[in-house]
Amino acid sequence: MKKYIPGERCYNGYKLNTNENAFSTSKNCYFLLNIISKNFKKFKYYPNSNNLYLTKIISNIYNLNENNIFICNGSDEGLFFLFFLFKNFKIKIPKISYPFYKIYSNFFNIYKKEVKYSKILKYKNIIFPNPNSPSGEFIKKKQLINKIIKKNFLIIDEAYCDFYNLGLKNNINENNNLIIVNTLSKSFSNAGIRIGFIFSNKKIINKIKIIKQCFNSYTINIISNIISIECLKDIDYLYYNIQKINYLKLLFNFIFKKKNKGNFICLKKKIDFLFFFKKKNFFFRYFNNNILRITITNFIIFNKILSILKIWS
Repeated sequence: MKKYIPGERCYNGYKLNTNENAFSTSKNCYFLLNIISKNFKKFKYYPNSNNLYLTKIISNIYNLNENNIFICNGSDEGLFFLFFLFKNFKIKIPKISYPFYKIYSNFFNIYKKEVKYSKILKYKNIIFPNPNSPSGEFIKKKQLINKIIKKNFLIIDEAYCDFYNLGLKNNINENNNLIIVNTLSKSFSNAGIRIGFIFSNKKIINKIKIIKQCFNSYTINIISNIISIECLKDIDYLYYNIQKINYLKLLFNFIFKKKNKGNFICLKKKIDFLFFFKKKNFFFRYFNNNILRITITNFIIFNKILSILKIWS
């Protein structure tokens, strides 16, 4: 059985292979030592299984009913629960996309059909990211809204949606089976605390909660919960960082003649391009079919990449 292989960990050089946000987490977290000290006595207790306060914060920010929100230990855990929930369905996933879709399908022995990303809306019971990684493709909101119906489920992985305003959270209601998966790892610069969300109708959320209780009642630890709340409260800082990343993305897209929409650029390059940059201490992500993904970073590293590109060409 295939397993997920994360981006290569490096301690010297420029790590641009896992789409981690180039900018630091919210400055609110500087004050966390004081907040944690006030909650120090709570550490001897198990965390709140329902994450009540964090759920209220998410509900207010995204204008959603609390019954439509599920919080999990990273979006990967949320995806795991969803594949378990729909394991008796025939699902469709993109051919080139997030590897965990195939891994979870195989793990649960789910019948899956792999289709081109651009054609996926032609099918029912589908799961895909928008924008897609590693390809950087995206599907417009209008097309997605037309696909939302009650009969079939539509799972959209919105890990990168904040970088292109593609979110469909507010289209969730009790009359459709739209399911949104999201995370604090990318746009919120919080990959290390492992917080993910699922948004859907009350019936689906309740089923996921039952699955969770069969695995682990306390998936979110107290410190991760506190950090998440502080980051979500500082939404202006999020938009500020997104603007900086999107500016660099425009430059990357212009140079490489692309239209990528996440916090990364996808290139068709042979593996010698990867090794050439690796010798210069730049670590990119390489996929099959000569697909190379580079995380968009800050302006200083961007200029260094341009200088090395001149040598390459």
